[in-house]
Amino acid sequence: MNDRLRVREGAACEVVRAAKKVWDDFDPRGHFHVEHWRAGALIGVYDVPNLITNEGKNRLLNTMFYLATTAARYETWYLGLVDNADPTPSPAAGDTYAQINGSNVWDEWESYDEATRPAWGNGAAASQSITNASPVVFTISASGAVYGLFACAGPNAASKGDNTAGSSPNQNILWCVTGFASGAVTVADDDQLKVTYTTST
Repeated sequence: MNDRLRVREGAACEVVRAAKKVWDDFDPRGHFHVEHWRAGALIGVYDVPNLITNEGKNRLLNTMFYLATTAARYETWYLGLVDNADPTPSPAAGDTYAQINGSNVWDEWESYDEATRPAWGNGAAASQSITNASPVVFTISASGAVYGLFACAGPNAASKGDNTAGSSPNQNILWCVTGFASGAVTVADDDQLKVTYTTST
């Protein structure tokens, strides 16, 4: 009698790699860096991400791909301060320049010594980012509470309190707006808020 036991084993391995991503997500974003100075002393530092409005995103796309006229491109951008309203400011994607001090549910803080909204002073873009090398300075002229910041552009954008919509391609636009995480920054006469704004993709 010839009895045989045959045992065999086998193994196989297949390596499957995920398909390589071939697109680039375009997601504009930004943040404000704010230094709060009083009598020459730094009393607070705030880093605040901002909400970029639908109006701002549409202008970015139109300027790049649709409105090819020089009039649609603004060389000067301005920063502004957010005041209390309703009673708590609530920035939203649907906020517009035309509704500053209107239905945006926030007002503009205008109590600072500078005659106009200060220019952002941004340099050229590098590494998909753009910022201002020197801080924008707001010299506060009345005690109160500042709730946030915004950036805007357009023919009337330098004027404090302005909310003139204008018409395309020369309309005024609200690029972004944000509120402080703390809800408010208490300020006094002669305080300075030194602001750096950076936006990137």
